[in-house]
Amino acid sequence: MLITIEPNAKPCPGVERAIIMAEEILLRGNILYSVGQLIHNRREVERLENLGLKLVKPEELASLEDSKTTDELYFLVRTHGESEEILQLAREYGFKIVDATCPIVQHSQEIVDQHVKEGWGIIIVGNKTHPEVTGLLTRTNGNGIVVSSKEEAIQQDFEERSLLLAQTTIDPVLFSEVRKILSSKLSNLKIVDTTCKFIHNRQSNISTFSAQQDVVIIVGGENSSNCKLLHKTALKVNKRSFKIEEPEQIAKEWLKDAEKIGISGGASTPRWQLEEIKAYLSNHKTVKNPKGLKNSKGGKFSWWMKKN
Repeated sequence: MLITIEPNAKPCPGVERAIIMAEEILLRGNILYSVGQLIHNRREVERLENLGLKLVKPEELASLEDSKTTDELYFLVRTHGESEEILQLAREYGFKIVDATCPIVQHSQEIVDQHVKEGWGIIIVGNKTHPEVTGLLTRTNGNGIVVSSKEEAIQQDFEERSLLLAQTTIDPVLFSEVRKILSSKLSNLKIVDTTCKFIHNRQSNISTFSAQQDVVIIVGGENSSNCKLLHKTALKVNKRSFKIEEPEQIAKEWLKDAEKIGISGGASTPRWQLEEIKAYLSNHKTVKNPKGLKNSKGGKFSWWMKKN
């Protein structure tokens, strides 16, 4: 049985940047807080919690025991961004803001801010409950609307002078479909394609890779939009494609008569989780809680970025 990790499987630059920022603060012994998951990968977030990251709700910021100490407190803005209300709370309570917002998401925020100032209505193609989308909505001053399907694009009413943009990790096919519908409905529609090019490329990568395997296992967070999209794309070319979060979810019947098993992951999937699945399938001991290693020059590099 040949077990292969997809060569192009890696976290996106925004996630990579956020993890490095969090680790640098934690390894210095500083106190670091974040509201909600830093990235959509529960197990990687748990690893960071073991290093000292503390996840809280917005209303808990004012009553933190650590705020009564003289230590410098850090507030890490997650990759999907935060609302201005939460950022203002963090500032008021004395936190030092560390902005790990994905640069692509940050660009979307700037686009929305500018067009709101100019009086445009804002239409966002995305998941209504996704933190990136809710963060963008808070910037619209009540003049924003979210479209999650072609049906909603057809049925809902919109301002004639509207800006259309996308949740960065949304299916580009959905964005294209909604764009066509709204272009025929609205006389003054401005379109900015804010879907992530990294996600576009990964869909092409996973299609090619999946077609070469007997079985494909997509590793990533349960609530990762990107992982769901990769799994959907893999299924189109390989019906024996499965999405998991941890090794124990692999069913033996999935692997029946399989000679080639491919492993891949989403934009928030660290390398160590892909290696863990490969080791599990090879009947090797898995690494449950990896720690930082030393490189040949004595400096540190992250386990989550480790490659063979």
